[in-house]
Amino acid sequence: MSENRGGSETNPAPAAESVAEVIRSAIVSGELAAGTPVTEKWVAERYSISRTTIREVLNYLIGEGYLVRRPYHSAQVRSFTEKEVRDIMEARELVEVHAGIRSIAADERSKERLRHALDRYLEAMDSEDVAEGSRRHRELHVALVGMSGNERLMKQEEQLMVDSSLFVAVIDSRRDDVEKMKRVHTQLVEAFLEGDQELSVQLVRQHLGMVEKAAIEELEPSAPSRA
Repeated sequence: MSENRGGSETNPAPAAESVAEVIRSAIVSGELAAGTPVTEKWVAERYSISRTTIREVLNYLIGEGYLVRRPYHSAQVRSFTEKEVRDIMEARELVEVHAGIRSIAADERSKERLRHALDRYLEAMDSEDVAEGSRRHRELHVALVGMSGNERLMKQEEQLMVDSSLFVAVIDSRRDDVEKMKRVHTQLVEAFLEGDQELSVQLVRQHLGMVEKAAIEELEPSAPSRA
């Protein structure tokens, strides 16, 4: 089944970002359930913004992985089957484990990028900005894969992170384990920076296994409301 996620993500104008944040929060909280249509008409009636801004909002949320738009259909809240969750997490594990093994040979530029990404992630996790937290989380995992020295794998990881951004945001909001996530990611980064292959692989598998289990538990199918 073909899904259009709107191409590369760009920062929207302030009005669009404000509306996108409200819709994003409604998705993460479950107010807008998986599969709920998010039409241009509904956005216009609810937020009184221009058609141009509406399209910017929808394209931005599609680019982030919160909405999908299939040909000849309105955008809708993205939904996942258990198999889709498992496939995404398996692909992430393959890429991140490889990066953990290759981290022993990482150059200083890759290490500095990872340190910087961790700092930005920890700062974002202390805020209540869902979008910023999602962006910095994605940036951190891409930087982890950057320790492999393979730019193609970094691009693949970025797409996989977009694919998993919705269920990761849901897990973070419902489980209220910010401190645990900060600690887990700090340990991951330290293992990669030290080039500790065995520990890096172990931590990657533990972390992604936990995310997969939580996603399957949290994202149970429910009847969508009509937007």
